[in-house]
Amino acid sequence: MSIDIGKTFIDMTKTAGQGLEKEGAAIGDNFSKVLINNKESLAELMQARVDGEINEEDFTIELEREKLIVEAEMINLEIASKAAIQKAVNGAMDVLTQAVSAAV
Repeated sequence: MSIDIGKTFIDMTKTAGQGLEKEGAAIGDNFSKVLINNKESLAELMQARVDGEINEEDFTIELEREKLIVEAEMINLEIASKAAIQKAVNGAMDVLTQAVSAAV
C-alpha cells in the first residue's frame, strides 16, 4: 500500500499547531518550518517502514530519535516551553505513526 507523505505532513502540522494554540500562531509556523527541514529523513523513515525495509521495533527507535531532533530544533528557537513543544511533537509523530500503520 502507498502512503501520501504530503498529506501526512499537512496533518502533522495541523495536529502540532492545535497542540500549540495557547502559545501562538508563530509557534505553529516555526514548527512547520522545522518539519519541512526534517521532511526528507521523516519521509525516508515512513517509506522504509511501509516497504518493509525496517520492522516495527526499528521504526519506533528511529521515530524516537526523530522526535528528539525536532524537539531540539524547536527548543533552540526558544519559541515555546519544553512541555508545549513535547506535546506538539508527540501529536505530530502520532499522526505519522497512524499514517504508516494504515499503509502497512
